[in-house]
Amino acid sequence: MGRYLTLMRLLQIFKTKFMYSRSLNIIFFLLFLTVVCKSQTVEFPDISADRPGMSTPPSVLQPKFFQIESGYSFEKIMDENIFQENILYNSTLLRYGINKKLEIRLQADYAQMKTDSLNIKGFNPLIVGTKILISESKGILPETSFLFNLTLPYFGDRNFRPKNLAPSYYFLMQNDITKKLNVCYNIGLEYDGESRIPAEFAAICFGYNITEKISISAENYNWFSNSAKPENFVDIGIAYIIKKNLQLDISGNMNLRSIEKYYMISFGVSWRIKN
Repeated sequence: MGRYLTLMRLLQIFKTKFMYSRSLNIIFFLLFLTVVCKSQTVEFPDISADRPGMSTPPSVLQPKFFQIESGYSFEKIMDENIFQENILYNSTLLRYGINKKLEIRLQADYAQMKTDSLNIKGFNPLIVGTKILISESKGILPETSFLFNLTLPYFGDRNFRPKNLAPSYYFLMQNDITKKLNVCYNIGLEYDGESRIPAEFAAICFGYNITEKISISAENYNWFSNSAKPENFVDIGIAYIIKKNLQLDISGNMNLRSIEKYYMISFGVSWRIKN
């Protein structure tokens, strides 16, 4: 009888401790979920990508975040006696946030150029760069960043590589007109690695958030050079945020000087990862 009572007592103690332990586990699990959810809210704001379009927003990637922006584009030129198709099968921009005001960048493309007499495939030269935040937006003053890119002549297909280092410099600015509408504008200088005289680049882009996940953009971008006529283009793009760290986009471009002789379409994906 004593052994039976002792056994029953042990079972009761075990049951009490088990229930207590299980309650603690549930409490700790709920606390874990709360902490994780709060940390994700803090650490994972909505993704901001340089895609789509030719203009670049001034926003710098968050510290210790890694972002992959990859896409496909098809460009067709039919100007007088010129027929040319340029295809980027995989245009990939890698971004990494160093701190709140600095990110580093690396771009690599696998391309094809087709003309009446040529059909060339290969890698474009590597482009290394950095984006530096100069100032946050304040009132009518825009958010402003400086972007530096350097095209390297040491990598890629010989048909696509420049003869010399080819730097590019841009000032990137953006004003939020309303909570849904913003305007982004860029000015810059681009060297091609051949001439000592750079081309001037200027772009203006209007973006509108239809919903929290869907945004549209319309932009005008231009190149000016002393040795050639100005090149003026427009494009329209749509971006869809699937998750806070994943975005899809599609866009189409036209040449304002010869709408019927030029077009480009592109689509891509941007994916952000916490390091």
